Amino acid sequence: MRVNNRRLVIPVTVVVGLMVSAATIATAGGTPTPQRITGVVQTIIREQPPGRKAANHTPANHTPANDTTKVLRVGTRIVPLTDGSLATTKDGSTVSVTVVPGSDGRKRVVSARTIAAPADVSSPSVHQVYLALVLPPGLTADPSLSEASARAMVTNVSRYWSSQTGDKVSFSTARVLPAYRSAYACSGTDEDVYNMWEEALGMMPDAYGPGKHLVLVAPEGATALGCYYGVGTIGAVEAEGNDVFVSGLSQSLLAHELGHNLGLYHSNSLRCSGTQDMAVTESGFPGCQARQYDDLFDVMGYSGATYGEGNLNAVHLDGMNLLPNAVRKIPANSGATTARISPLSTTADNRTLKITDPNGTNYFVEYRTNSGLDTVAGRNPWKPSWGVRVLRDDPDAPASAGSYELDATPTSLQSYDYNRSIPVGGTFTAASRKLTIRVAEQDPSGATLTIADWAAPVVPSTVVLSIPARASVGTKITAATRVTDQFGRAAANWTVTLQKMQKGTKTWRSVRSLRTTSAGWASYQFANGVSGSYRWVTSPAPGAPGRISPSVAVTSIARVVETHPATSVTRGSYLSVHGSVSSVPAPVVYIQYRLGNGPWLTGPRATVRGTAVSGWIALKVRTSASTRLYVSSATSYVGSSSSFYVTAVR
Repeated sequence: MRVNNRRLVIPVTVVVGLMVSAATIATAGGTPTPQRITGVVQTIIREQPPGRKAANHTPANHTPANDTTKVLRVGTRIVPLTDGSLATTKDGSTVSVTVVPGSDGRKRVVSARTIAAPADVSSPSVHQVYLALVLPPGLTADPSLSEASARAMVTNVSRYWSSQTGDKVSFSTARVLPAYRSAYACSGTDEDVYNMWEEALGMMPDAYGPGKHLVLVAPEGATALGCYYGVGTIGAVEAEGNDVFVSGLSQSLLAHELGHNLGLYHSNSLRCSGTQDMAVTESGFPGCQARQYDDLFDVMGYSGATYGEGNLNAVHLDGMNLLPNAVRKIPANSGATTARISPLSTTADNRTLKITDPNGTNYFVEYRTNSGLDTVAGRNPWKPSWGVRVLRDDPDAPASAGSYELDATPTSLQSYDYNRSIPVGGTFTAASRKLTIRVAEQDPSGATLTIADWAAPVVPSTVVLSIPARASVGTKITAATRVTDQFGRAAANWTVTLQKMQKGTKTWRSVRSLRTTSAGWASYQFANGVSGSYRWVTSPAPGAPGRISPSVAVTSIARVVETHPATSVTRGSYLSVHGSVSSVPAPVVYIQYRLGNGPWLTGPRATVRGTAVSGWIALKVRTSASTRLYVSSATSYVGSSSSFYVTAVR
């Protein structure tokens, strides 16, 4: 997907505030000197400018990995760590580590110990933004980037976040550093941004603390010199050490990066071949395509004009926990539930649902309409669909911090399909097969849903077969089936096998194995062979015995074709007859003829070589003679006659 130059591939930097105390330990000569540091763990996520990450839309089992780095934050200073350091340590943890210099100049962690974290510090609802208009070397000042335009951007971003949090989070510009030349260039390393942040903090030391955000704004052309398009530190509403770097004055880009400062991860999409959902494994979502930033409504998706300008999605509403009444929670094993939800653009209570699957997976349901901020979908070039949407947690992010939009109407993974809502009368089925969400009705005021929580495992109980009863040999026919479970729901992603027993035999043989779609369907088109019976068989699973559909006998017709013979012959001569016959076992073909309007008579047997037919017939009477070919019936097929041709006998 191309989103012009405004498509954001956002660098999500998770900056972890670090309180570091260092103690040098002498070691034997020639070995690095270990250092004891105490700090807060953060993750830095690096993202490239628009157009530089072609991998965003390549098929994958999981969201393509961001370029991430763990760091320690020691007050205002960021200590880079070598790759793999503190990989399993939770962001925000305060740790005491022993480090030595790494080969790349970063610190390599030798040992680590988590220590008790300090009590949370409350943060005011109005967050203070400290703007620094930075000019990395090689860039000239952008006349459109001024103190006034930067303040206006913060005002617009504040208006957005205030509307999404019930006025519990807004932003105010506390101070602006006029355009200044930075001592640090953009050379494509993380340290570029770290140094620029520290440089700006040296000029504005009051920009560090809870509820404060240091925002570096470079001219839009900074990306051409290797600067990141956007970088933000993942924090929390009450965290300190919130830093941002953006190139240009994109409102949704700054709103996105500040969203990281508030603790939010990315809004992605998950599309699976032939099914609506897939269970997560260590390798991701097998057979699915995960696309970063691909929720076109949400601010934590793509950035740019008409991107990321819709209402905050249900996952992030739950994760921020600022509007708890906006999310109705339906716990696991709740049985059947009917719920009415209002459009996401309203401020009504219970306008979204958080439904816990019996397996423990959380699903979120929201209803987007052509109203409020969500009207932006009508202006977006990809026209994401309004309607009832289903999302789930990103398993690589903290609970309710990152999201995947699921595709309730799956199509080819090669298409850029943004019609992902559940249609009225349609049903979404979770990967566990134990949870279904059905849209009973919807109108501009809201949508009515039926949620069925089936704790029992799926057991295919009904399997049917659809196939024509008669078909010519060699023509294409389709065998279709639909599999439903013990509750009458579609059994999706279930392996089914088409089998055939050829007429005259007693053995069933497999033709093709397939998986059912989200609607429980599977079909296979093939060239018809000789007569036989067909059936579909479901594969057994623990607690789910295999099922067999009723069999259907298909009568195959051997087709014979005569090619046009000579239009006239002399009385007493021989007329050559040629043609072709279906590829069937040992076909017996005769030449049939009639004189004038007389009856059809069976003449000599033709010669068959492969599928080619040839023969001759003597014509001794001056009249018109019609000829055709006839193939006799056999055990595994029925015969037929060709069309006829008329030859004049002179």
